Amino acid sequence: MSGNAETNVRIAPSALEALTRVMARHGTSRDATIRELLTEHVAAQEQRQPEDRITHISTVLRYPRPPRWRGDPRHDVPLRVRAPASLLQRARAVSLQLPGQHPRAHRDYQGRLLTDAVTTAIAQAEPFTDTFL
Repeated sequence: MSGNAETNVRIAPSALEALTRVMARHGTSRDATIRELLTEHVAAQEQRQPEDRITHISTVLRYPRPPRWRGDPRHDVPLRVRAPASLLQRARAVSLQLPGQHPRAHRDYQGRLLTDAVTTAIAQAEPFTDTFL
């Protein structure tokens, strides 16, 4: 496992359920499944023009929203991502970033580039729905 970077993203519970279905179908671990999906997603995105790249609506809407106040319950779930650092960097490069978004922007307007890539990669392999979406 050396050579892999480790980070966390927060995704919708429905995306985690979809990932679990993909894992069962492929018979692979969570880490291996995420790496495979992310590799396929990044390769496909890199072949598209920036204006034709896809993204999942949940990341555009920043859903589920982070808690408003400290101590409020969270509605998203953490997902550990272990993948080569170069893959994570490429995933961020092909993700949706709205004009003016910056990773250190106000929390309601932060770019969540890796979350976008992971969520979109999962949705490509196993579409998922949510009552809010």
